[in-house]
Amino acid sequence: MLNPMQKDALTEIINVYIGKAASMLSEMVNQRVILSVPEVELIAFTQDGQPSKQLPPIFSSGHIISSSIRFGQTLKGKAFLIFPADQAKLLVNVCLGEEPVIQESEELVAFIDTDFDVLKEISNVILNAIIGELSNFMDTRVHYSLPDIELIYVSESEGTILLKENTYLLLLHTTFLLSETPVNGFILIALSMNSVSWLLEKIDALLEA
Repeated sequence: MLNPMQKDALTEIINVYIGKAASMLSEMVNQRVILSVPEVELIAFTQDGQPSKQLPPIFSSGHIISSSIRFGQTLKGKAFLIFPADQAKLLVNVCLGEEPVIQESEELVAFIDTDFDVLKEISNVILNAIIGELSNFMDTRVHYSLPDIELIYVSESEGTILLKENTYLLLLHTTFLLSETPVNGFILIALSMNSVSWLLEKIDALLEA
């Protein structure tokens, strides 16, 4: 979907946005937050809702935390911030200044309302920063929904993504580093065909400048 030059340019652009999100998150939790340079993939979905190429292993079986926002106007789509449940709990503990505890058993991690509030704030900061900067790059504005958060169980047979026809998935795999504690997460941005075409036009114009 992306040629090598487009992929390099988009990775550089997204990396700047990720850096700004990390800076905002650092202020929120009052400690330094580092986000790794993301692995960036743009994947089309075919008529039957299947990805046009093999997706990386986003979901292993078990519980995940998914926080999402919808955005719209000219640039339309839905953005997700996804963590395995144990990683989400680890992130919350570090953000709250509590001792990070690595979950070694397969039992479901216990979450309370405060945990979900923290994860919503983290999601709001990161996803709004990325989508906001992306809309600035494309010279448009977007409206956001409030973040929705879900605790989901994923079986081995459900570890894939199904999206509507003519939808594209911008997949960003990044690692959060807080107080030397690494937390792995995925950022998924589902975009309409028109939004993707427009994004690629902007990238091509940037490469030609």
